[in-house]
Amino acid sequence: MSAPGPATVPLPDVLAPLQADLAVVGEAWRRILADLSPETTSLLAEAGAFSGKRLRPALTCLGARLAGGRVEGDVATVAAIVELIHTATLVHDDVIDGASVRRRRPTLNARLGETAAVLVGDVLFSKAYRTASWLEDPFAARYLSDVVGEVLEGEILQDVVARSADLPLATYERIIRGKTAALYEASLRVGAHYGGASEQVEEDLARFGHHLGMAFQIVDDRLDLDGDEAEVGKSLGTDLAEGKTTLAVILWRDAAADRAAALSAIEAAWDDPIAARSLCRQLREGGALRQAHQRAEQEIAAAQQRLARLPDEPDRHLLETLARYTLDRSR
Repeated sequence: MSAPGPATVPLPDVLAPLQADLAVVGEAWRRILADLSPETTSLLAEAGAFSGKRLRPALTCLGARLAGGRVEGDVATVAAIVELIHTATLVHDDVIDGASVRRRRPTLNARLGETAAVLVGDVLFSKAYRTASWLEDPFAARYLSDVVGEVLEGEILQDVVARSADLPLATYERIIRGKTAALYEASLRVGAHYGGASEQVEEDLARFGHHLGMAFQIVDDRLDLDGDEAEVGKSLGTDLAEGKTTLAVILWRDAAADRAAALSAIEAAWDDPIAARSLCRQLREGGALRQAHQRAEQEIAAAQQRLARLPDEPDRHLLETLARYTLDRSR
């Protein structure tokens, strides 16, 4: 298959059937943060509060619903915890990357400085951990602590191997598992767990989340190299400028007749915008971008196999729609 065109259905429309549940999760988010000082509350408002894509809490809601549970009580709380963790990682990522724009808005560190941004992220993490510790069932407190560790290790690994033109495919997969797939998996697992799922249903939903997250990051990395800047909402080639060796680059490098020349081209692209544009053109013309998209399709196929074990009902169909959105999205 070739890479897709623009997504036909925007994510807010995909998630429309969950709006009532997400409103309940939003109330849980606000309750968790209600005892903060006015100054800290103001900073959190700058971070965007509960106003992003809300994909991860939506996955938590679906995990609970597919287990036969309702989005209320502990289910709503763990969905809010998941979004607290996700927002904290985004705030910290922007500081690490020196990013000035996210979702077409100035980042928190761009508006208020790195110190304030780091502290806001820390507050979000602390509130997530504290709230999880209050739940009667300690699963979320124990499990999500491990997940956050995996997320942070993924970020550490990405930083350690930056500007590594010879990055192995297995290392790239470890990075995107930590950066993205681990929290996708966790979102569905905690929803299923607190919704009362059987061990098998919980595992099937968790593995769906893993494969969905892997596909999402692969598509994200491809869009950075070959998307539409107006659609993506940021300058293209950011990953190359930051020395990140992503899947399409790895596939192109490993298929090159002259590996030494390919490595030199990758290294040149880190510092020279002209070389970066040349590399992106070679990735497109040589088929590496298409091959990267095919890898994402393989991840989605693996995710769909897990869903096939679940009852044929609207919430399962919504997860299938999210899987298609992941492949077809343009931002």
